[in-house]
Amino acid sequence: MADEMPVKAETRERAAGVLRTILEHMGVDAEVSAFDDGERIILDAHGPESGLVIGKKGSTLDALQYLVNRLVSKRPQDGPLVVVDAEGYRGRREDSLVDLAQRLAEKVVATGRAVPVEPMTAHDRRIVHMALVDHEGVTTESEGEGTFRRVVIFPKRGERPSEAV
Repeated sequence: MADEMPVKAETRERAAGVLRTILEHMGVDAEVSAFDDGERIILDAHGPESGLVIGKKGSTLDALQYLVNRLVSKRPQDGPLVVVDAEGYRGRREDSLVDLAQRLAEKVVATGRAVPVEPMTAHDRRIVHMALVDHEGVTTESEGEGTFRRVVIFPKRGERPSEAV
C-alpha cells in the first residue's frame, strides 16, 4: 500500500502535465489544478477561457478526459481514472440533471405517461437513472443507439396519476 502513494502522485503530475500541454496546443489560457479523492485523479482547469474547455454540454471536457486517460495510462483499467473538470462544471451539471430527473418523474406520476429525456452521454444517463432508482412511482430505461440514446422515465405498473392534474 505504501508504494501506491508515489505512483499515484507521479500519475497525477503526469496527467496534469498532459492536460496543460493539450490546452496550450489548443491556445486556451487556463491553469490546471490536480488532486485525488482516494479513487480518482481530478484535474480542474480554470481561467478566463474555461468555457472553451467545457464545450457544449461538457463535450470538450469528455474529449479531453478521454485523451488524458489514454495518454497517461496504456491500459486505463490498471490505473486510477483521471477526471477532467473546469470551474466545477461537472458538479453543477450533475445537480441540474438530478433536478431535471425529479421534475420529470413528478410529471410522469401526475400524468401516468412515459416521458423521454433528451439524448445524452452514458455518464449523464447514469446520473438520471441513479437519481430515480429509489423513486416509488417511476422506473427508467435507456433507449436508442449512439448519440441518440436517451433515458425514458416510465410510471411503475399499477400506479395511477394523481387526482390534482
